[in-house]
Amino acid sequence: MTAQEKQMLKKTDNVSIRIDSDLSGKLHEKCIEQKISLNTLINHLLEKQVNWNELTAQMGWIPMFRSTFRELSDSISKERIEKIAETTGTSDLKNSLNYLYGYVDLDSILDLFKKRCLSMNVQYREMEVNGKNKIIIQHDLGKNWPFFIVGQMNSILNEIGYRILNDEYNKQGFSFEIAKIEEI
Repeated sequence: MTAQEKQMLKKTDNVSIRIDSDLSGKLHEKCIEQKISLNTLINHLLEKQVNWNELTAQMGWIPMFRSTFRELSDSISKERIEKIAETTGTSDLKNSLNYLYGYVDLDSILDLFKKRCLSMNVQYREMEVNGKNKIIIQHDLGKNWPFFIVGQMNSILNEIGYRILNDEYNKQGFSFEIAKIEEI
C-alpha cells in the first residue's frame, strides 16, 4: 500500500474552530499560493506543530539565522566539526531518536533526517541505488555542514550495523549512500 493510500485510509474527525479573521485571510492566501485546500494546509500546520516544533523545543533544539549558523560552522576546522559530529551523533541524535520514536533503527534515522532537512528548508531527496539508500542534499549552510551531517549520521548508523559509503561533496550539496556493514 502506498503512502498516499495509507493517508486516504486515516481516520479523521470533524472539528469546528473559531479563528481570528485576519488569520483566516492569511491562511486562505497561503492556500491559493500553494494551490492546496484549507483543510490540507491546516492539517499540515497542526502536524508540524505537534509532531515537530513542540518536540524539538522540548529536546533543546534551537532555531537560528542561516547566516549565523554558516559563519559558526565555517569558523571551525573540518576536523573539529567531524569530532563534534561523532560525539553528538552518539549522544544528542540517539537521544532525539529515542524521544521522538522510542527506538533507533534505519527508518527512524532517515525519517528524522528528512524532517530535519525539511524544517531547515534544505532540499532533500532519497532514492534507492543498487539496493542502497542514497541521500542527496542541496543546501546553503556552509562548507562544513555536510561533514557534520555525514559524521553525525555515520556515528549513529554504525551503532545499528550500517555505514555511509560514496559520500561526495560540492559547493551546492552533497550525497551519500547507506549500506549494511555486512554487505560491504
